[in-house]
Amino acid sequence: MPLIISTIVFAVFTSLLFISKIGEASYAFLVAATAILGLVLHGFDRLKEVDLKNLRIVLRELQDTKKELFVREEKLKSMALPLAQIVAFTGASEGRMSSKETWAAKRKWYKKKVEELISNLDLTDTEENEARKYVDKYEEIDQLLAERESLTSTDPDYAVIKEKIERISSDMNELMRLEYET
Repeated sequence: MPLIISTIVFAVFTSLLFISKIGEASYAFLVAATAILGLVLHGFDRLKEVDLKNLRIVLRELQDTKKELFVREEKLKSMALPLAQIVAFTGASEGRMSSKETWAAKRKWYKKKVEELISNLDLTDTEENEARKYVDKYEEIDQLLAERESLTSTDPDYAVIKEKIERISSDMNELMRLEYET
Protein backbone atom coordinates (compact mmCIF):
# COMPACT_ATOMS: atom_id res chain seq x y z
CA MET A 1 0.00 0.00 0.00
CA PRO A 2 2.75 2.54 0.80
CA LEU A 3 4.39 1.79 -2.55
CA ILE A 4 1.13 2.48 -4.37
CA ILE A 5 0.71 5.79 -2.54
CA SER A 6 4.33 6.70 -3.35
CA THR A 7 3.74 5.94 -7.02
CA ILE A 8 0.66 8.16 -7.08
CA VAL A 9 2.50 10.99 -5.32
CA PHE A 10 5.41 10.57 -7.76
CA ALA A 11 2.94 10.92 -10.67
CA VAL A 12 1.46 14.07 -9.11
CA PHE A 13 4.92 15.63 -8.66
CA THR A 14 5.86 14.72 -12.23
CA SER A 15 2.70 16.36 -13.57
CA LEU A 16 3.43 19.49 -11.48
CA LEU A 17 6.94 19.59 -12.96
CA PHE A 18 5.52 19.10 -16.46
CA ILE A 19 3.12 22.06 -16.14
CA SER A 20 5.89 24.17 -14.56
CA LYS A 21 4.31 24.57 -11.14
CA ILE A 22 7.47 23.37 -9.34
CA GLY A 23 11.14 23.62 -10.23
CA GLU A 24 13.57 20.80 -10.98
CA ALA A 25 15.30 21.07 -7.60
CA SER A 26 11.99 20.95 -5.72
CA TYR A 27 10.90 18.03 -7.88
CA ALA A 28 14.09 16.08 -7.13
CA PHE A 29 13.75 16.74 -3.40
CA LEU A 30 10.03 15.78 -3.28
CA VAL A 31 10.54 12.60 -5.34
CA ALA A 32 13.49 11.53 -3.20
CA ALA A 33 11.58 12.20 0.03
CA THR A 34 8.54 10.31 -1.28
CA ALA A 35 10.66 7.34 -2.35
CA ILE A 36 12.42 7.13 1.01
CA LEU A 37 9.17 7.51 2.94
CA GLY A 38 7.48 4.85 0.77
CA LEU A 39 10.30 2.37 1.29
CA VAL A 40 10.45 3.04 5.04
CA LEU A 41 6.68 2.58 5.45
CA HIS A 42 6.78 -0.54 3.30
CA GLY A 43 9.66 -2.07 5.23
CA PHE A 44 8.75 -1.46 8.87
CA ASP A 45 5.73 -3.13 10.46
CA ARG A 46 5.72 -0.81 13.46
CA LEU A 47 5.09 2.12 11.15
CA LYS A 48 1.98 0.51 9.66
CA GLU A 49 -0.31 2.39 11.99
CA VAL A 50 -2.02 5.71 11.69
CA ASP A 51 -2.30 8.13 14.62
CA LEU A 52 -4.65 11.04 14.00
CA LYS A 53 -5.17 12.98 17.23
CA ASN A 54 -4.96 9.84 19.38
CA LEU A 55 -7.03 7.77 16.98
CA ARG A 56 -4.86 4.73 16.41
CA ILE A 57 -5.65 2.09 13.90
CA VAL A 58 -3.30 -0.83 13.99
CA LEU A 59 -3.67 -3.44 11.28
CA ARG A 60 -2.74 -6.26 13.68
CA GLU A 61 -5.42 -5.23 16.15
CA LEU A 62 -8.07 -5.07 13.43
CA GLN A 63 -7.15 -8.55 12.21
CA ASP A 64 -7.20 -9.92 15.79
CA THR A 65 -10.61 -8.34 16.37
CA LYS A 66 -11.91 -9.87 13.15
CA LYS A 67 -10.70 -13.32 14.25
CA GLU A 68 -12.25 -12.85 17.69
CA LEU A 69 -15.60 -11.88 16.18
CA PHE A 70 -15.51 -14.93 13.93
CA VAL A 71 -14.86 -17.19 16.93
CA ARG A 72 -17.76 -15.59 18.84
CA GLU A 73 -20.05 -16.04 15.84
CA GLU A 74 -19.15 -19.74 15.67
CA LYS A 75 -19.71 -20.09 19.42
CA LEU A 76 -23.13 -18.45 19.18
CA LYS A 77 -24.04 -20.68 16.26
CA SER A 78 -22.97 -23.79 18.19
CA MET A 79 -25.19 -22.70 21.10
CA ALA A 80 -28.13 -21.87 18.85
CA LEU A 81 -28.69 -25.38 17.48
CA PRO A 82 -29.24 -26.99 20.91
CA LEU A 83 -31.42 -24.02 21.85
CA ALA A 84 -33.54 -24.55 18.74
CA GLN A 85 -33.86 -28.24 19.64
CA ILE A 86 -34.95 -27.42 23.18
CA VAL A 87 -37.52 -24.93 21.94
CA ALA A 88 -38.79 -27.40 19.37
CA PHE A 89 -39.04 -30.26 21.86
CA THR A 90 -40.72 -28.32 24.64
CA GLY A 91 -43.05 -26.63 22.19
CA ALA A 92 -44.01 -29.90 20.60
CA SER A 93 -44.64 -31.69 23.88
CA GLU A 94 -46.26 -28.86 25.80
CA GLY A 95 -49.99 -28.77 26.41
CA ARG A 96 -50.92 -32.35 25.54
CA MET A 97 -53.42 -32.41 28.41
CA SER A 98 -55.32 -29.34 27.19
CA SER A 99 -57.96 -29.18 24.48
CA LYS A 100 -57.11 -30.16 20.92
CA GLU A 101 -57.49 -26.58 19.70
CA THR A 102 -55.09 -25.29 22.35
CA TRP A 103 -52.29 -27.74 21.72
CA ALA A 104 -52.74 -27.51 17.95
CA ALA A 105 -52.40 -23.71 18.13
CA LYS A 106 -49.37 -23.97 20.43
CA ARG A 107 -47.75 -26.52 18.15
CA LYS A 108 -48.23 -24.26 15.09
CA TRP A 109 -46.90 -21.26 17.00
CA TYR A 110 -43.82 -23.13 18.20
CA LYS A 111 -43.20 -24.55 14.74
CA LYS A 112 -43.35 -21.06 13.24
CA LYS A 113 -40.90 -19.73 15.86
CA VAL A 114 -38.50 -22.63 15.31
CA GLU A 115 -38.62 -21.98 11.55
CA GLU A 116 -37.85 -18.28 12.15
CA LEU A 117 -34.96 -19.24 14.43
CA ILE A 118 -33.60 -21.70 11.86
CA SER A 119 -33.83 -19.19 9.03
CA ASN A 120 -32.04 -16.52 11.08
CA LEU A 121 -29.21 -18.88 12.04
CA ASP A 122 -28.17 -19.73 8.47
CA LEU A 123 -27.87 -23.42 9.34
CA THR A 124 -26.82 -26.22 7.04
CA ASP A 125 -29.46 -28.73 5.90
CA THR A 126 -28.21 -31.27 8.44
CA GLU A 127 -28.39 -28.73 11.27
CA GLU A 128 -31.88 -27.69 10.17
CA ASN A 129 -33.03 -31.32 10.29
CA GLU A 130 -31.49 -31.66 13.76
CA ALA A 131 -33.41 -28.60 14.96
CA ARG A 132 -36.70 -29.88 13.52
CA LYS A 133 -36.49 -33.55 14.44
CA TYR A 134 -38.61 -33.37 17.61
CA VAL A 135 -41.23 -31.18 15.99
CA ASP A 136 -41.40 -33.70 13.15
CA LYS A 137 -41.86 -36.60 15.60
CA TYR A 138 -44.73 -34.83 17.36
CA GLU A 139 -46.32 -34.07 13.99
CA GLU A 140 -46.30 -37.80 13.34
CA ILE A 141 -48.20 -38.31 16.60
CA ASP A 142 -50.64 -35.53 15.67
CA GLN A 143 -51.30 -37.23 12.33
CA LEU A 144 -51.92 -40.54 14.06
CA LEU A 145 -54.43 -38.96 16.43
CA ALA A 146 -56.10 -37.20 13.48
CA GLU A 147 -59.23 -35.42 14.73
CA ARG A 148 -59.23 -37.02 18.18
CA GLU A 149 -58.22 -35.13 21.30
CA SER A 150 -56.79 -38.31 22.75
CA LEU A 151 -56.56 -42.01 22.13
CA THR A 152 -59.08 -44.03 24.11
CA SER A 153 -59.21 -47.78 24.61
CA THR A 154 -62.66 -47.87 23.00
CA ASP A 155 -61.31 -46.62 19.65
CA PRO A 156 -61.54 -49.36 17.00
CA ASP A 157 -57.91 -48.80 15.93
CA TYR A 158 -56.62 -48.39 19.48
CA ALA A 159 -53.98 -51.13 19.36
CA VAL A 160 -52.52 -50.05 16.02
CA ILE A 161 -52.37 -46.34 16.92
CA LYS A 162 -51.00 -47.08 20.38
CA GLU A 163 -48.23 -49.25 18.92
CA LYS A 164 -47.28 -46.52 16.41
CA ILE A 165 -47.25 -43.82 19.11
CA GLU A 166 -45.11 -46.03 21.33
CA ARG A 167 -42.69 -46.58 18.43
CA ILE A 168 -42.42 -42.82 17.84
CA SER A 169 -41.92 -42.24 21.57
CA SER A 170 -39.24 -44.91 21.59
CA ASP A 171 -37.57 -43.23 18.60
CA MET A 172 -37.58 -39.88 20.43
CA ASN A 173 -36.13 -41.48 23.55
CA GLU A 174 -33.39 -43.04 21.44
CA LEU A 175 -32.65 -39.67 19.76
CA MET A 176 -32.33 -38.00 23.15
CA ARG A 177 -30.23 -40.84 24.57
CA LEU A 178 -27.81 -40.62 21.63
CA GLU A 179 -27.46 -36.89 22.14
CA TYR A 180 -26.69 -36.98 25.84
CA GLU A 181 -24.31 -39.93 25.49
CA THR A 182 -22.17 -38.23 22.84
